[in-house]
Order: sequence, then structure tokens, then C-alpha cells
Amino acid sequence: HTANMYQPLKILLTHRNPSVRAKACNLVGNLCRNSPYFYPEIKKHNLLPALIQCCADSDSSVRTFAVVATGNAGFHSSYLYAELEPAVCVLEERLHDAVSGKMRANAAGALGNLVRNGGQLMRTVVNAGVIDALLQLALNDKSLEARRISLFSLGNILKSELGRRAALRPELRLVTLLEAMANSATDN
Repeated sequence: HTANMYQPLKILLTHRNPSVRAKACNLVGNLCRNSPYFYPEIKKHNLLPALIQCCADSDSSVRTFAVVATGNAGFHSSYLYAELEPAVCVLEERLHDAVSGKMRANAAGALGNLVRNGGQLMRTVVNAGVIDALLQLALNDKSLEARRISLFSLGNILKSELGRRAALRPELRLVTLLEAMANSATDN
């Protein structure tokens, strides 16, 4: 923490060169990957708004690293959940990425991480249509990885009472759709 790297990192997250932004997002993701050790400094130096903005960047590489970093920022604890709340809608948009199944899988995983350690963001997740989008991904995506991670993230959502109520509402037909998936499933 004494390296005082956070303010320069914040500037690099908004650099005009997309390669620099991507590498800065990758650094944030690596800082958050193995433990919550850096979470307090990330919060203190207000890095998350710039990181979340990178999740919607015009450059696909920046978006990829930003989505992974955002998911890592929510993986180990709920400490950053309040700051990560604006990411929910951006990540939901990434679930519809037309080009990359890997991006859809990463976004699904990141959203699952934002409810993994508690339900603070569940209302935002429900209101953003994340449950419906994850279910559609799980049922229809061409990418096996995106389908599997979507199901895992739906499992995280279902741990919460609010998540269960939202997922089990009749018009969503979650149980019927999951039964159909189970009956038609092959090895994948």
C-alpha cells in the first residue's frame, strides 16, 4: 500500500490509449484475484467508477479485462458491493454481447460474484433483469461456458429470498425451463 500506485492507476483507467486502459483493468483484476487485501485501498482511492466505465468501453479488450476485474472485486467479500452497484446494469448489457461467448460468460460470472457474499445488491440485480437474462443465456447460448456460468450465477442468486421470489415468479417459468433443460441435456 505504500507504493502510492492508486492515483496513477486511476488515471490509467481513463487513458486515451485503449491498450493502456486494458492493462490498467488487468492490474485491478489481478489485485483483486486472490484475496480482498487491496479492497480497502481500491475503495479509498475511488477506482471503481473508472473500472465500471471501462466495462462499457468501445474497445473489446478493455471491456473484457474490466468485466473480469469487476467480478474479482466482488468475489472475496461484500466490502465493495455498494461501490459496485452501478456495474450491475453494465454487466447485464455484457450478457448480450453479440460477438464473444467468453464475454457473456465473464459477465455472468461477475454478476454471480456481486451476490455471492450477501444480498445487498439483489434488488438492483432483480430490477436490472439479470435473472431473466441469465436464464436466457443458460437456455440458449451457443457457448457452453456461458451456459454453465449462467447456471452457477443463478444458483448464487437463488440463495437469497428476494432472488428466489423473483426467479420463481410464474411468468418466468424457471422450474419448467430448467426441467426442459434437464430432459434435453446431453453431456454438456
